This record gives sequence, C-alpha cells and structure tokens, in this order.
Amino acid sequence: MKFKVGNVEPKNNLILAPMAGVTTSSFRKICLEHGAGMVYAEMISDKGLEYNNEKTLKMIEIDESEHPIAMQVFGSSYQTITPSVGKILERSNVDIIDVNMGCPVNKVVKGGSGSALLKTPEKIYDIVSSLKDNYNIPITIKIRAGWDSNSINCDEVAKLATKAGVDAIAIHGRTRAQMYNGFANLDYIKMVKDATDKPVIGNGDIKDFESAKRMLDETGVDALMIGRAALGNPWIFDEILKGRENKIIEKPTKKEIIETLLLHAHTLMEQKGEHIAMIEMRTHAGWYLKQIPGTKIYRPLIVSVKTFDELNKICSDVLNNPYIK
Repeated sequence: MKFKVGNVEPKNNLILAPMAGVTTSSFRKICLEHGAGMVYAEMISDKGLEYNNEKTLKMIEIDESEHPIAMQVFGSSYQTITPSVGKILERSNVDIIDVNMGCPVNKVVKGGSGSALLKTPEKIYDIVSSLKDNYNIPITIKIRAGWDSNSINCDEVAKLATKAGVDAIAIHGRTRAQMYNGFANLDYIKMVKDATDKPVIGNGDIKDFESAKRMLDETGVDALMIGRAALGNPWIFDEILKGRENKIIEKPTKKEIIETLLLHAHTLMEQKGEHIAMIEMRTHAGWYLKQIPGTKIYRPLIVSVKTFDELNKICSDVLNNPYIK
C-alpha cells in the first residue's frame, strides 16, 4: 500500500510509535531493520529546547540510517512549540515534525500539553497553522479520541487540523481517561478517516497480523502505528509484512532474540555509555526475554544488572539452558 506524508514516502505503511524512554536511536534502527517503514523518535519537550537542555538536545540527534523519521514535540501553545521546532530543524535532519496531542500522563497534561489540547481544539488549529506557515516540512499530529467518553471530538479535531494544513493525523482509539486500559475503539479511528482527506494513521491494540488486518479493514486507515507490541519484539513488523504476502510467519528463535538484545545493548552503550545503557536495558531485556518461554527465573537478575558483562552472562545462561527452547 502506497503511503505518503507530504513529500515523504516510507517503504511501507508500518510505523514505530513514539514512546518516551523507549524509541531511542538504537531501538529505532533495530525496528527499521525488521521491517518498519518509518519510525518516530520519543517526544521532546518544547521547554527543554527553549532552555537548551543538554539531555533534550542529545535526544534530537539522529543517524543517517534512521530515515524516514519523525521527531515529536510536545507543548501547550503555538507560541512555544513553533520556535522549538526551529531549534530541532537547525540541529537535526528529520523528515517530519509531529506534535503530541495524545499523551495521557499527568505530568504532561497538567501543563496543558498532550491530551489536554483536545479540550481546546482551537489551540490545535493554531499550532498546526503556525508550523505550516513557518516551516517547509511535513507536519503531523498524534491525537486520542477525546478527553473522556463524554467528549469524543477526534473528528472535529481532524477537520480543524486539516483546515490548518496538517499533512497526516495519527489517532489512538482510546480517550485520555482510559489511559492504556480497555480497548482501542476502531469506530473513533474511522471517524477521523471519514473527517479528513489527509492520510490517517491508526494506533492502538495492534499486536499481530490479525489485529493489523482488522484495523485496516474496519477503518480504512492509510497506515498503522505500532507501540507497546514492539517492546522486545521488533519482529512484529516482519510478521505483519509476511502475513500480507501469505508467507509462513515464524517466531524468532531463542538465538535471534538474544543476539538482538545484545545488539540493542551495544548500540545503546555507544549512544549513552555503559552505566545509563544498562539501567535502560533492565527494562528492554525483560521485554525481550518475555518472547522466550521459561525465562521468568532470569528476570530478578535482569532488573539489577549494572554492566554489559553481567547482561552478557545472563544471556549466555539462557542460550545454554537446555530446558529453554
């Protein structure tokens, strides 16, 4: 299926979702290697850019092997978001700018950012309009169905964003009140598809080929965004692509999972140093090991790993354990 965002044409319509603390460069590159057509970086604070926060500036660095890539920014108004995007474009060769209008976590919405913007659709219009007026780069937004079940307004938001010139809309089929509980409502996603002539990216509960096909069939979206199902499982992109071609879908072997886990750790160390990388790998390694039945006994060791050597030893033990297939 052909899918374009402005002048950007990914190799397919499967997209890695932006996830804070997860979609770092090392993981993005792994997902691209396993079939993702495009990746989103983790969201960036407009305030962090405004104050030239060192950690924030490091987060916008990308590798040439990561294209096409969207950089996501969050903020509460066009007055702060617009100049922050300028700083991104000065320092980073990104392909797309995305504005987060769907994050449900308290520390984001209490400042009027993320899902809080759904309560003031006029601000969404102003943000998109300002970015389109100031920058020659595709602009996308990521939204939710609404603030809660009594205020479903994703179709209204889509119409306003379209009028403002947005290049694509990603819609997560839950409300802010749901957080990550319950189920994504495909009807809300279809509402957005019906409300705009721009490409629509469906997000929520895509965990395998069957759920991906259901999303496409029932909503008619142009692309699929995959988030939590990719944690420790970048093979989900391969799986969906093979399913489309009626090829046999084979789960990764124990050896493949461990090799990918260690590759992830290596590249993360190159990016952040061993100490920070191992802290982050405690979580990632746990997700990878969930793909291997019988590894629960290793998880207490994973959560306290401090060095690559410790991680490598655990991985060797898993590989050499004859009771774990």
